[in-house]
Amino acid sequence: MLSVTTLPVLSRLADPADVAAERDLASRLPSGLQLSQHQLATYRALRDPAATVVINTAMTGDGKSLAALLPLLADQPVEGVLSLYPTNELVQDQLRSARHWLAQWQRPSDWVATLFGARLDELVDEAQYLQRADVVQKLLADHRCLLSNPDIVHAIMQFYYQRFGRSRDAVIGDLTLQFQQAVFDEFHVFAEPQIIAILTALLFWHAQQPELKALFLSATPQPQLVDLLHKLGYGSRIRLIDPQDQGWYHHGSSLSDGWRLIARAVQLDLLPGTVEEWVVGGGDQAILEWLLDRRPAAKGALIVNSVATAHRLFAHLQPLFARHSLTVALNTGITGPLARSASYDADLLIGTSTIDIGVDFHINLLVFEAGSAGAFLQRLGRLGRHDGYHDGAGQFRRFVDFKAFALVPQFVYERLTATDQALQSGAELTRPALAQAIQAAFPLPIAFHHYGRLWGRFIPARVYLELSREPLRTSYANVRTQLRGQYEQLVNANIVQTCRELQKHDAAIIREAQSFRGSSGLMAAVVKDDGDDQGVIGYDLFWLLANAQLELLDETNFKQAALRLDWKPDPFLRGFHHCFFRWRGLRAQREQVSVLLPGCNTQWLQMHQQKVLALSGLRVDVNGHEFLNRLNCQLQRVPMVVCFIPTLDPLSVRRRLYLPPTFQLLPYRVDTADAGEQRGTVAIGRDALLLDSILHYRQIDTGVADAPLIF
Repeated sequence: MLSVTTLPVLSRLADPADVAAERDLASRLPSGLQLSQHQLATYRALRDPAATVVINTAMTGDGKSLAALLPLLADQPVEGVLSLYPTNELVQDQLRSARHWLAQWQRPSDWVATLFGARLDELVDEAQYLQRADVVQKLLADHRCLLSNPDIVHAIMQFYYQRFGRSRDAVIGDLTLQFQQAVFDEFHVFAEPQIIAILTALLFWHAQQPELKALFLSATPQPQLVDLLHKLGYGSRIRLIDPQDQGWYHHGSSLSDGWRLIARAVQLDLLPGTVEEWVVGGGDQAILEWLLDRRPAAKGALIVNSVATAHRLFAHLQPLFARHSLTVALNTGITGPLARSASYDADLLIGTSTIDIGVDFHINLLVFEAGSAGAFLQRLGRLGRHDGYHDGAGQFRRFVDFKAFALVPQFVYERLTATDQALQSGAELTRPALAQAIQAAFPLPIAFHHYGRLWGRFIPARVYLELSREPLRTSYANVRTQLRGQYEQLVNANIVQTCRELQKHDAAIIREAQSFRGSSGLMAAVVKDDGDDQGVIGYDLFWLLANAQLELLDETNFKQAALRLDWKPDPFLRGFHHCFFRWRGLRAQREQVSVLLPGCNTQWLQMHQQKVLALSGLRVDVNGHEFLNRLNCQLQRVPMVVCFIPTLDPLSVRRRLYLPPTFQLLPYRVDTADAGEQRGTVAIGRDALLLDSILHYRQIDTGVADAPLIF
């Protein structure tokens, strides 16, 4: 075990004279509130007429969200702010924060609202006679500060929100003209497809609203995003607010007035392996003893990569903690919203990526695992942000110290301990020094460099094509000319030629390429109506089949089950969810799911291997589900986007192409008419397009063309 201590971090406060120089800001500043230097710098950059893009890289917990709201809170006249967050959990968390700041600055609380799928469904249901496009327009018109996710904005800017009888750009016009500032929070979590989608929207938005300010908030900004912004000509209009580089952070003991503590010292133990191995091997006692020694001023979180792992750890730890009157709660992708909200009150919260992206919770113990440097730093950033928490009776419990157990892969641990740049046990480190060591120890994440040229190009192509149609063609002539050059720079492809190719590809492939996050190809709706965690969720079918005990429902029974829970079934009946289940619990052991391709011959395999195609007739095979025949009858009608590699199993493909563990690869089987059963690896949905962007320039020799192999 390697034990180090991260030093506390202090952020420089803005000079009162500098704040006073900003008259609008100073006149509205609440009594007793002191701004950090980076917050004042962000405010100035957002008011700079020569700036279009502002990037703030302040540390987690240093008030980037307040910095984004300062023009809304202080300026006259007030300009609209549209803030986008990668998860709906974070949207809800930021809603509470925004309401707090509006009250502090004596601004009306109804200035702020949220816009995401579930909330939109609620409003449509309440309105009765309004369609989704109407409700979106009303939200855009009625609120000066709208908190949403980039998925919705992408859909709007791709012309998906329409109503018969109205101009096709009606909703787009409302968005681009009513909001003069766009905030992209925690944007580092997105990859090439999402970066292309957001920049496509941003260029279109900026063409209609030249005064637009785009603010990106991320402690770890992506080089790809910054490089593309420069490529698109924004170089001189970018303002980078980097507190670390500008000397606005102090690491170590407290200084005199003029600094604010934003991160407490943390004792960090680094260990090789996984959290589950460590907990089952004795780590459970270490967690328990640490919390008991500090109760009631102790709260912890345990973050793992897998939902199934989180549930197994919950089953392991819950009875142990209950014997000591401590509570354990789950917060994962299959946890219902009510149980998820209540989980923050538990003594130990067990979660996945649902809680490690920006959500602010009060803990002094953190146990986590990480498969990348970004995940490591993001998760460690959840700790040391608060002095304590308020218990159920409203009493403040002050934390005494802060502890983290970090589990990393064996080879990463060896790099951290056995190289020339090895960390020394017992050392005191600044957070930047630790970050540098972690980034050097983990391999660089794979970059899908050719994705934009091959598949990302269809996102700007849709915008260009819509603007080329009457009646928009004439009114948007100048905008279209401007966007064509910018879009071709963005994706390194001819946009007009891409528009012509839209008709050459299967509609399912184009839908996948033009979606924001893409899909795994198959989503299921699940009713959870037994126990404390009740509700309806949507989740990946392959994960469910591998890890859960399920009861297959038809559409009628699903609707009835959802309504009994007072849950609206309509959002799950729009065609995005291909089957319905009742949750019966987690399996004791994960089962392997295989995909069954429709019958073919070896010539067909040779022609279509390592290429993207839309394929119907796929089925699944997995042990332990008696309903598979009925399920497969439903799935055979669903067209899916696939990319398959014959003869190689998923692990071999992953190793050859250096794909991350989160990249979904499944084994497939197929009966060929001339060579019997063949096997290989298949990627589905967005992963199929990403895989194709690698294989297009780096095909794997599978031996299929000569003599198919069987493993």
